[in-house]
Amino acid sequence: MPTPANPRALGTTARTADRAGHPSPRRRTRPLHWLLFTSACTAASVSLAWLAPTLPLPPFSRAPAFLTSVLAIPLALVVVPCVLLRRIRHRKPPKLAIGALVITLPAAIVLAVVTREAAEERGLQERGRWTEAVVVDVDNGKTDECALRTRDGREISPPLTDGCDPGRLEPGDRLRVLYDPRGMAGPLEDEGDGVGLDPGAYTGVIGGLAALTVVAGAWGCARLSRGDA
Repeated sequence: MPTPANPRALGTTARTADRAGHPSPRRRTRPLHWLLFTSACTAASVSLAWLAPTLPLPPFSRAPAFLTSVLAIPLALVVVPCVLLRRIRHRKPPKLAIGALVITLPAAIVLAVVTREAAEERGLQERGRWTEAVVVDVDNGKTDECALRTRDGREISPPLTDGCDPGRLEPGDRLRVLYDPRGMAGPLEDEGDGVGLDPGAYTGVIGGLAALTVVAGAWGCARLSRGDA
């Protein structure tokens, strides 16, 4: 009668084979897991940044949606692997893997910002209305903002930021602007030759940044998950 296998011996054999260059099925699937993780985070960030102005979502969701896509999700791309892989010991500092994650964070942030700009242009294309707006207030803070109202007294939300120059504009000035009556896309001033909306021009940049985020993030995470880095 054959002797039953010792579980400890099997575990030792598997670890020995792993060290000898034969990775276990679990280790072979780790790169795929990280690829799915970074792809899901990137898709969620792009979708949220795009859908908020184009659906549009309720106005009160504008700030939370933007912060989630530009801050929370990019941070998750870095924080989650650092937390899950913090106990893995490496023979030498994984500089390349850390560098890949350092690249992933700003790439994901810029991706969300660019996607948001493209989505706002699409929102103005679909719902935008021209009006002669009156400057109510000019806020010269970290970001210059001009509060606008239509000629019949309705507030234009969000405020004008693109083209709001405190040295050029002051309360009482009148501007011809294209604005979103649903309040999700920022208004744009007509400077004499229209506003030049072209959301399709962002396609290449968005695709390149998305690919960089996914590849750099997945490669860095997979590299960190190996103990030989």
